[in-house]
Amino acid sequence: MTDITMIFIAVTGLVGAVIVIFFTYLRSTIPETKFEQISNWVKVFVGAAEQLFTGGGRGKEKLQYVADMLQKKGFTVDVDATDDAIRAMIESAVRELK
Repeated sequence: MTDITMIFIAVTGLVGAVIVIFFTYLRSTIPETKFEQISNWVKVFVGAAEQLFTGGGRGKEKLQYVADMLQKKGFTVDVDATDDAIRAMIESAVRELK
């Protein structure tokens, strides 16, 4: 029984180390200033879309407008993917306005 416990402790420690290394790497790949830039542009373009496309049922047009404007700024957005980080930022900005 003690042999399994030692193996479990070793594996748990290894998994913890891998997680720490992964998050350190992930944080270094996207600088915080870049995240702030994207976030600011998303808020601006979502606000503009809300003003330009009035009326109900125009969500896809608004989303496409925001995506197009972000692409002009050099950011890639996959409007069809629900797991895209920038798409999530857009949805969050819409909720903040309402």
